Amino acid sequence: MATFVYKVRDRSGKIFTGTMEGENKSAVVSRLREMNYFISSIQEKRKSTFLSVEISLFNRIKFRDLTIFYRQFATMVNAGLTLVNSLNILTEQVENKALSRIINTVKTDVEGGSTLADAMAKHPNVFSELYISMIKAGEVGGVLDEILNKIADLMEKEFALRQKIRSAMSYPSFIIGAAVLMAIFMLTFVLPQFVGIFAQFGGELPALTNFFVTLTILFRKFWYLFFGLIIALSFGLYAYIKTPNGRQNFDRFKLNAPIIGDINRKSAISRFSRILGTLIKSGVPIIEALTVSSNAIGNLVISKAVLGAKTRIKEGQSISSPLAASGVFPPMVTQMILVGEESGELEEMLINVSKFYDEEVDRSVERLTSIIEPLMMLVIGGTVGVMIIAMYLPIFNMVNLIK
Repeated sequence: MATFVYKVRDRSGKIFTGTMEGENKSAVVSRLREMNYFISSIQEKRKSTFLSVEISLFNRIKFRDLTIFYRQFATMVNAGLTLVNSLNILTEQVENKALSRIINTVKTDVEGGSTLADAMAKHPNVFSELYISMIKAGEVGGVLDEILNKIADLMEKEFALRQKIRSAMSYPSFIIGAAVLMAIFMLTFVLPQFVGIFAQFGGELPALTNFFVTLTILFRKFWYLFFGLIIALSFGLYAYIKTPNGRQNFDRFKLNAPIIGDINRKSAISRFSRILGTLIKSGVPIIEALTVSSNAIGNLVISKAVLGAKTRIKEGQSISSPLAASGVFPPMVTQMILVGEESGELEEMLINVSKFYDEEVDRSVERLTSIIEPLMMLVIGGTVGVMIIAMYLPIFNMVNLIK
């Protein structure tokens, strides 16, 4: 997805600037118009320079920082503090300096008469479109305290899900790293010692041992090429994923990959259902809610299915039928949405779908963890075993040479 820099004004004439991601310029223009902005200018953002990348790395705002911010903000507003007082306290209380500066800027804009949603909209790289839309609906409906609580709940659930997936993947990542280091150590230091001893007897190395010896020689001479190739492939894959086709293909792979594909699909559906249900319950119009939720799913394949459904809803169709026709959503989800539409309790049904898939993701992560541990042990055992065999084969032949 490309990033576009825009300059817009609202109905009162106030001018705002910011950035927004989109497949193309037309998609960003459509989203800004749906947010009731009049567009003054819009252009694609140039690629970041090395210096800007370096600065962004040192001033990175983590998801955890935003989760804590929203919960503390909601608590203060619910306790009766004004927005300005709450933001002023958070400016001093937040540990992340970059986030503290942005909160201070938001506070200054609110003091100047801007709404909280418009002040946050100036920082789209920090405050997502999803939560800005919810805050806007809360300010219009006079229920900002309830909306902030819902946002804090959403953030905490999302953070908990990310932590579960990260913890499930940390063990196999550690094991794979340990296996690679062990293989490099055995190839570089242990195997040459065995080969040197065997060479003194004038024997011919077995094929398996000869393969690892050749690999060791190549690694010692051209180690920089090995690491350079890995880095080049990583950057090439990253650049490809950043292209529209690459992003879509990568997201499709994430949905269909063995073992983890099922988790990715369930977590994306859970996120979409929770966000759409919360937005509708907060008073956000269905078309705008679908646009915002599609951008927050995190998977381009499912996002396109939702945007396709939005187009058909504009033509008068229900939500469930175009989602079912996309083939992305399981039949249970579309049937529950259909029941919610017919009963007039769509938002409650969507939240129930989200709760169900949250539990499914938890169970899937637990199963994944139980599968990964023996699988990783098998991989390490197999890797070390093959290397040990490669080292001991010359010793067995050495006995024959001595005889």
